[in-house]
Amino acid sequence: MQTIKQYIQHTKRLIRNKEAHDVVEKELTYHLEKSKHAWLEKGYSDIDAEQQAVREMGNATKLGISLNQIHQPKIDWLLIISFLIAAFCSFLPLLPAEFLLRDSIIRNIVIVSGGIVTTIVLMRLDFRKLERYSIYLYVLTCVLFLIILNGNQVMNGIIFFKIGPLELKGWMTLPLFLIAFAGLFAKAKKSFWWLLILYSIGVYFYILLPDISLFFTYTAIVASLFYASNFSRRQKLACTVAFSFLFICVIGYLLIAPLKPYQLTQMQTIYTPGLEDASTVIYISNMIKKLTWFGTSSQPFAGGAHTDFVLLTILQTYGIVAGIVIICLFAFIIYRIVRILSFIQNEYGRLLIVGGAAYITTQIIYHILMLFGLVPIMSMPIPFISHGVFPMLIGSVAIGFTLSIYRRNSYI
Repeated sequence: MQTIKQYIQHTKRLIRNKEAHDVVEKELTYHLEKSKHAWLEKGYSDIDAEQQAVREMGNATKLGISLNQIHQPKIDWLLIISFLIAAFCSFLPLLPAEFLLRDSIIRNIVIVSGGIVTTIVLMRLDFRKLERYSIYLYVLTCVLFLIILNGNQVMNGIIFFKIGPLELKGWMTLPLFLIAFAGLFAKAKKSFWWLLILYSIGVYFYILLPDISLFFTYTAIVASLFYASNFSRRQKLACTVAFSFLFICVIGYLLIAPLKPYQLTQMQTIYTPGLEDASTVIYISNMIKKLTWFGTSSQPFAGGAHTDFVLLTILQTYGIVAGIVIICLFAFIIYRIVRILSFIQNEYGRLLIVGGAAYITTQIIYHILMLFGLVPIMSMPIPFISHGVFPMLIGSVAIGFTLSIYRRNSYI
């Protein structure tokens, strides 16, 4: 007759997923020891009680086969396929001018390939190993920010650091902040004020950069993590009221403060959609009015055609139908992420998914509202589709972590 240790080892050998072995061993040990203790209380000897517990658990081979099926890595193929379709849609704005943008197409092939590789690597990575390093990742991000803020290059008023082919830019801090804050919010014992200080440090860095779109996205991610965390409703309500009051006070002060003309213009630009660049706003408005169901022009919008206004380029070139398909595709991606989220019990994994979903949703919604003049124009690319490393990499990180967490859901 097998001992408890032999029974567990035999069962584990039949489970292919090595990552599940520790969980299976702990679970079986708990039940077998509990059963053994019950038999001991009935007057059985230690050896007989152990054999009775093993016999009661059932055939080890059948149990191992059953647990192997339960702990098979899960893959959401619908999310993977929709991600790949979205990634390849990034070529749509480039195709009408393929001869003029041949270098951009080649670069985009490299970027899309990099995004796919990133997703695969993160999907296979055991995300739980990152949680213990959350505070260290936060410190590393701050160090990276200090390097960037002392950079030697400026583009469109935004600082970055460049040495040879290596470039360090502000967007590189977003995935690190996401991983770090997810771990910090997942802690059983956490201080609201400590997390508020850590968030404020990030705000200070983004203001110094300065990049309003990164600040906006960073705030959306941290706010989503806060509301999804296990802070009490009272704390969440108090925080909402406090920040709303602070926002109203700031706006009120700006209305009565003796601002200089150029400062007033800057404030109006920030808080009033349409005042950023009259020519740009008018051009976008005219393009929206001229849209047809199947496209009107193969000439893309010149300013940010493949980045900040990529959806307008697709609408202009391929028509309203293509735009609706793109929006439905993103809605489906968000739906799959939310569906996976409903299955996850692990707090750290749940918050990682929430943060990634917040990034994707914020960028998409703002981009759409910006095209229709409902919010101020800023550099807000669409994940996966906008040309560049930033939209592809951050989106791939969100998808990769979601797939990684879902893959391990049966034993986390």
